[in-house]
Amino acid sequence: MAKWLFFILFLFSIFIAWLAPFESQPGHQSKSLSAVSWAGEMPVYPSMPGPGKKVPVGSDYYFIYGFDKKPKLGTLIMKVEIFTKEGKKDTSFEVKADAGMPSMKGAHETGDRSFKLSKKGDFLLPINIVMPGDWEIRLTLFKEGKVIFRGSYQFDI
Repeated sequence: MAKWLFFILFLFSIFIAWLAPFESQPGHQSKSLSAVSWAGEMPVYPSMPGPGKKVPVGSDYYFIYGFDKKPKLGTLIMKVEIFTKEGKKDTSFEVKADAGMPSMKGAHETGDRSFKLSKKGDFLLPINIVMPGDWEIRLTLFKEGKVIFRGSYQFDI
């Protein structure tokens, strides 16, 4: 038994010695947790005007968002309508949202979920409000696979 333990430790030390030169090579990125910078990777979601108001998307588009009812506990349907600057509805976008409670980061986050396009050309997404408190919906619009808008709306239940 002692011979096997010695043999395993010997192999482990050879493996560690073999990896050491790779750590110091240019371009090598360490995978340690201390090397990760979370702050630089988090996208910014500026505050949007309230529901029912025009939200500009660059100079060529705008959208209007709202809910099927006043936000309260239970399922809430968020609706987004996207228009060209001329006022014509545009359904060529992909729309995603993430909802959660800013005061309880990670506890009730939904993760990015895609809106479904209705026959009327509205983007719809059910959002479950599971407890009273402050809530935030983070909206992302994509055009041809690229992010062209990010915004957030905060409300209390």
